[in-house]
Amino acid sequence: MKTVVLRWLLDPLTSLLALRLWSRERDRRSYDAAWRLARVMRHPDELLYRVRGHRSDGPKDAR
Repeated sequence: MKTVVLRWLLDPLTSLLALRLWSRERDRRSYDAAWRLARVMRHPDELLYRVRGHRSDGPKDAR
């Protein structure tokens, strides 16, 4: 199952907020980044989880 569909099924309110954020800044932010921002806005206790491993910086270089 695609991540977008799974997110809509499990947390529709966050997904709706993400859609609103993404539609305002379509050229500056991806839907995935908007969803993560919306998730942290609705659930601030998950900020540390996002900061530690779910950055949108791109792939980490393998050493």
